[in-house]
Amino acid sequence: MSGRSTEELIAALASEAKPVKPLAPPLKRALATLAMLAALAAAAILLLSDWSLLLVRYAGREHFMLLEIAATLATGALAVTGAFFLSIPGRSKRWLLAPIIPFVAWLTLSGLGCYHDLIVNGRSGWQLGPSLECLLFIIAASLVLSLPLVWRVSRARPVDPVPVALLTGLGAAAFSAFLLQFFHPFAVTFLDLAVHLAGILMVVAAMALLNRRALAPA
Repeated sequence: MSGRSTEELIAALASEAKPVKPLAPPLKRALATLAMLAALAAAAILLLSDWSLLLVRYAGREHFMLLEIAATLATGALAVTGAFFLSIPGRSKRWLLAPIIPFVAWLTLSGLGCYHDLIVNGRSGWQLGPSLECLLFIIAASLVLSLPLVWRVSRARPVDPVPVALLTGLGAAAFSAFLLQFFHPFAVTFLDLAVHLAGILMVVAAMALLNRRALAPA
C-alpha cells in the first residue's frame, strides 16, 4: 500500500476525473427514440410494402383497422417509455403494467378480426396460413428494432436490467407486429394469431435473457 493520505488520494482522484454529461430526462429520451423508430418504420412501409393491400383486407372495417393499429402502437410506445423510466434507479416498477391494457386490447381486437374472418370464410378460418414467414418477420424485425433500443436504454446502465429488457423486448415486438400488418395481405386466422403471439413472447424472452448483461452496469 502507498503512504498517501486520504486527502491526497481524494485529490488525485479528483484531478483525474472527467466531467460527465448527465442524461436527458427519460421521457425526452424515450420520445426521441420513438421518433427514430417511427422514421425507420415509415421508410420501410413507403419503400418496401404495398400498403394498399392493408386497406383491401380491412375494406368496410377501416375503423376496426385503426383501433387495432392504435392498440399495437400504444403497446410499443408505452413499453419503450417504461423501459427508459425503469432504467433510472428508484423508478416505480408500475411501469411494467403500463403496456398491459393496450396489449390486451390489441389481442382482443385481433381475435375479433379472426372471428369475423371465420364467420365470412367458414371452416377455412381455422386453417394455418404462411405463419412461418410471419414468425420469421417478427423475429427479424424485432432484431433490427432492438439494436437502437438497447443502445439508447443501455446508456443509463440500469441497476435492475431484467424489467428494462422485458419492456424493451415487448416494445420491439409490438412495433414489428405493426409493420407486419403492411406485409401481410391476407386474413389472419386464429392459428396465425397464435403463431404471432408465440413470436412476440419469444422476442420478449430472448431480450430478457440476452440483454441482461448488455444493460447491466459496468
